[in-house]
Amino acid sequence: MWPALRLSDGGDTMGHLRLAGGEPFTVSYVHSIDGLPIEENLLVRDGRLVVDSTRVRQFGAGMGHIPGEGTGRADGEWWVVEGMERDIGTELTIRVGAPAVDHRIRTPGAEVRLSPCLAAHPVRVEPVLLPTLLLPLATVPEPEC
Repeated sequence: MWPALRLSDGGDTMGHLRLAGGEPFTVSYVHSIDGLPIEENLLVRDGRLVVDSTRVRQFGAGMGHIPGEGTGRADGEWWVVEGMERDIGTELTIRVGAPAVDHRIRTPGAEVRLSPCLAAHPVRVEPVLLPTLLLPLATVPEPEC
């Protein structure tokens, strides 16, 4: 069995992104108010999604450090909050933004751009285990326009 992320649009599986055990994945987008990029880094632990860290260019509406959740530090142009350990459950639904929002899901081996074709769609991301025999059939999701 291999860890992966299943991406679904409206209940239909789009494909899978493979992950090595303990490998993070990133949900990135451009903040709709200040127009600056945001990166949310997540891990899969025991079949659950855990937000590990966040990178922002500046504090915007709803962004920044929450007392008691990780530690913040400057990293060049970025503000990074690490060690958050925020368990968000067994799935994440992304309400994909317009092309300018540029929603993406990135693993160390692949990247899927969601906004160009799936704006206003709910895309579900859930951790799964793929049997080794199905790995050759596990394709990187390519959203259809």
